[in-house]
Amino acid sequence: MDKTVKILEWIDVLEHRPLMILSDKTFLSLRAYVEGYVDGLGLAYDIPKWYIFISLWLRNKVGKTGNIPWINHIIYDNDKSEEELKIIVLQTLRRFFEENPEWYNPEKWIDAH
Repeated sequence: MDKTVKILEWIDVLEHRPLMILSDKTFLSLRAYVEGYVDGLGLAYDIPKWYIFISLWLRNKVGKTGNIPWINHIIYDNDKSEEELKIIVLQTLRRFFEENPEWYNPEKWIDAH
């Protein structure tokens, strides 16, 4: 099965059945888990500081500047409830993987952004 499809399925579980993965439904738990998962993907596929690529992608999408991690862009730019922030984080992550199906090979897509 394709790597990206597996990740999109994982995002589906986090959206619809978060307690299968997380110990509670708080934004803080989701944020910590997603950041760890993304960092783990970077380590597993030998992409140092991979979160920077996601941050650059998001900055280009929303037209923002600044050198802060992608989740922080979402938190700082939204006056939303925890529930809304969870939805935005997971939708953003889903969109990243859908738009960058070869995420594990950043040389192929980073120049396009």
